[in-house]
Amino acid sequence: SIQRQRQLSILFVCHDLALVCSLLALIISCTVLFLVLSEEPEPEYLTYRDQQLLVLEDVDKNNYDPNAFTADSQGWIQYEKDGRRAAVGIDVSVYQGEIDWQAVAGSGIDFAMIRVGYRGYKRGQLVLDENFQTNIAGATEAGIPVGVYFYSKAVTDAEADEEAAFVLEQIRGYNVDYPIAFFWEYDYGDNGSLDQASRTIQCNGEQITGFIDAFCQKVKDAGFEASYYASKSMAYETLDLSRLTQYDLWYAEYRAAPSFYYQFGMWQYTREGTVPGISQQVPITLSFKNYANN
Repeated sequence: SIQRQRQLSILFVCHDLALVCSLLALIISCTVLFLVLSEEPEPEYLTYRDQQLLVLEDVDKNNYDPNAFTADSQGWIQYEKDGRRAAVGIDVSVYQGEIDWQAVAGSGIDFAMIRVGYRGYKRGQLVLDENFQTNIAGATEAGIPVGVYFYSKAVTDAEADEEAAFVLEQIRGYNVDYPIAFFWEYDYGDNGSLDQASRTIQCNGEQITGFIDAFCQKVKDAGFEASYYASKSMAYETLDLSRLTQYDLWYAEYRAAPSFYYQFGMWQYTREGTVPGISQQVPITLSFKNYANN
């Protein structure tokens, strides 16, 4: 009958509508799920000088316990965690004068970073530190493991490579257990502004990162531990740390405990330390890695 046909038509329409609605619901659910799963996590930032700096995910984070830093009876900062103690070291150059290395060894110093030389900040000549040979021989004879560093004013990758070759030639015949470090920093005038007379005045962060990489890669290829020196501002604001993950950072920050977000192998915590056997103030560094036994 006509009425029966109308009822069947209505049923078919309702069925089709229900099917369409179900399909639409399924499509919407799948779309929402896809968007949720594909949504990128919110980027993480750290705050420095009231700036928001993007966290570098491929750079290891600082895992040192800030509560494990203490001062001993000599005023030296110590770090001990899980039965392991950080080694205490000094970094020296001609500015520390004549050093009684036996007295230094007897004081409890575990290692020394010795300046090999520097590049002139105006003309760019390579200069051997006047006390390098005396210092490395004296420390070695006193049984103090050594690393070395070069104070760079490189303005090209080729100059950084040249500096590494210079260092490798000067340390020939000596045991160097601690890192060979690249020390690059801008020059500042008495008023705190950049020294316009310095040859490095035009260098930017990408270039400086390249200098570090060139120096450290040559050192690493020669079979030594490679490291680079940087303050917090240099590391955060200038360098591309993600390009330097294969080298250890020798970090400088002058306070009771380091506050740097990323990992580092050594920490220079003062430039004004006092150590028996050295008449001048001397920078003191903690090493969290036992390079001498690596």
